[in-house]
Amino acid sequence: MYRKIASIVTTAALVLVHMSSSGQSQDAKRGEHVFRKCLLCHVTNPNAKDLVAPPLHNIVGRRAAIVPGFDYSDIMKVAGREGLVWTTEALFYFLDRPEEFMPGTYMAFSGLEEQERKDIIAYLDRLTADWKRSEARAGRASPVLGAKTPPSQPAAKSTAPAKPGPATPPR
Repeated sequence: MYRKIASIVTTAALVLVHMSSSGQSQDAKRGEHVFRKCLLCHVTNPNAKDLVAPPLHNIVGRRAAIVPGFDYSDIMKVAGREGLVWTTEALFYFLDRPEEFMPGTYMAFSGLEEQERKDIIAYLDRLTADWKRSEARAGRASPVLGAKTPPSQPAAKSTAPAKPGPATPPR
């Protein structure tokens, strides 16, 4: 059962989307403002403890469910083991309706409008790049990614078929 769920979730998560050119472009400054909706649960401080939700300081390009000490949902753990990487495209789908994208994972959050998603993703992308530059300058390996990442290295991209329907949660 988990293998089937993992396959569906992984396929959904690895989808590449060409973000719509309609409306405004991505704006990290607006995204920082919209991110206030997320601060009840998420932090951007990599040293935060007693988390309600995983920290998001280096989310773009990070494999799912690998923050040490955080208790992820079973389906999120399976998706991480099966290779789900939080690309900007996967985040775009997830932030639309998290529980539909990955049934069985819990977020007390109903999703964001398209422009808000674009802006938050631009903000998270900027945070990730800033964090990677900081780690590279300090000569440290990423405690979450497990390897040094030069600041010029782009986030991981994957190709996959069109977005499938939602996965069926484990019973």
